[in-house]
Amino acid sequence: MEVHHHSHHPKKWKEYVTEFIMLFAAVTLGFLAENYREHQVIEHRIELNKIAILKDLQADSSEIAKVLTSGDKMIEKFNKVNHILYLSKTDRISQAQFIDSIKVIPEFFARTSTLYMNNSSFKNMQSSGLFTSLEESELKHTLSIYYEVDFKAIQSLNEFFDQIGNNFNNQLPIGLGSLIRDKNQFQTTYEMNNPVFFENFILSLPKTKALLQSDDFIYEVQKYYNYIFVYRTSLRQAKKSNDTLIKLLRAEIK
Repeated sequence: MEVHHHSHHPKKWKEYVTEFIMLFAAVTLGFLAENYREHQVIEHRIELNKIAILKDLQADSSEIAKVLTSGDKMIEKFNKVNHILYLSKTDRISQAQFIDSIKVIPEFFARTSTLYMNNSSFKNMQSSGLFTSLEESELKHTLSIYYEVDFKAIQSLNEFFDQIGNNFNNQLPIGLGSLIRDKNQFQTTYEMNNPVFFENFILSLPKTKALLQSDDFIYEVQKYYNYIFVYRTSLRQAKKSNDTLIKLLRAEIK
């Protein structure tokens, strides 16, 4: 029996080119599809981080407003203190009038209010590498200013401001002492735990009178008073960045 062999004709070069193009196109499309998918995932994660940062910024905005309001009250209080000290030091009022004027100042102590800024969402964005994926823009620049400059400035000032307030309160424990005694459950049992009695007693002491009218005390008042304004400068800068970021994020979040 005769066996017939099928002959195979060699492919033409055009067929090889066609197959190569089809294979190249398939690999390229697969690569592009994967890149697109990864890009979409990154964009989604960035969007979630923007939402989280916006919430942090809104909380910061409320806290900044509270601290500024607290500062306004302290400025008003210490304006009165400065005026009384000036009148006493220039002999415009007697020592008795001076002490009576001090008595009517409510809570005569340094109520230091400092700002806590939450940077957890921003740190998460940095650690995950998403911040580097954020396109160069006003948003990225302002985020860097707010968290790398304003945030660190506030952190540094907080400790110093608290220390100045503590030093003032330790030197003159009248106002803070009266507040503590006002909340003390033993005030009806012991006379010294009555805030009014305590304040009158402390202010009657010759040492207290001498301290209040001393140059050293005037300097302590000025240090605390001045630093309120130093701190407010950083607060206002943080508020400016905060307002800008909230506006930018609201415009970008889909």
